[in-house]
Amino acid sequence: MIITNILNGIGKKLGSKKQKSTYKKIGWLTEKFIKHQDDIHIKSKNFNHFVLKYKRPYEVIKTYKEIFNQQIYKFINKSEYPVIIDCGANIGISTIYFAIAYPNARVYAFEPDNTLFEILHQNIQDNKLQHVALFNEAIWIQDTHISFSNKGSEASQIDISGESETKVKAINFANFLTQFDKIDFLKIDIEGAEYEVVKHCAESLNKTENLFLEYHGTSSDTHKLIELLSIVKRAGFKVYIKMAADCLYNPFVAQTTGTPFDVQLNIFCYK
Repeated sequence: MIITNILNGIGKKLGSKKQKSTYKKIGWLTEKFIKHQDDIHIKSKNFNHFVLKYKRPYEVIKTYKEIFNQQIYKFINKSEYPVIIDCGANIGISTIYFAIAYPNARVYAFEPDNTLFEILHQNIQDNKLQHVALFNEAIWIQDTHISFSNKGSEASQIDISGESETKVKAINFANFLTQFDKIDFLKIDIEGAEYEVVKHCAESLNKTENLFLEYHGTSSDTHKLIELLSIVKRAGFKVYIKMAADCLYNPFVAQTTGTPFDVQLNIFCYK
């Protein structure tokens, strides 16, 4: 029995072998150099496949590894001209990946943070990427101007409380999706607003082949996570979940972080 269990374990490890990325890893010395850069001034780095302007070095290293080395957004393309929608594009690392990995794709990228959008726009121009449409707007449940926490980082988010004096243009995302007969890949990473948006555009998920959700919530909002999973199940998706951030080390003791998000999950939905 022990030998059988060991052999089964070895088989599982071999079966789950990581696929090698075709994109170059960041070298040890380069990573050290980038980590010691400031997060105030705009800098530029050549990553072989593309050139990137950025401000925050830590976010660049983390995001590059996820998107280009781990290829978390890689999907099997079945369309001649795939439609890819990137909500929460930040400075454009994900948008650049989509445009390079799927050169025939039509990419639609949304980023409401003005500081991030300026860098995103520059990165798309510098890399001469075709068929990429940029929107300096938040995706939401109606056409409006909405309170927004403009932090110039991954933490920028819609302020549902309405306390922020900064307002950004927001669009009715369900209406935007009506123009497409099929959506090959939809990425929604919008720092806590995904629950409202996914509920609002649930009917359009039926024509979506692949959906990536980064869920942000609290342990007391478990009903929201359950509802989101029910929505994607009704749309015909299978689901695989990974931790996006491990926030609670002893969750039975410290049951909340005291921050806006206790639970951060990467939810991969595919048919």
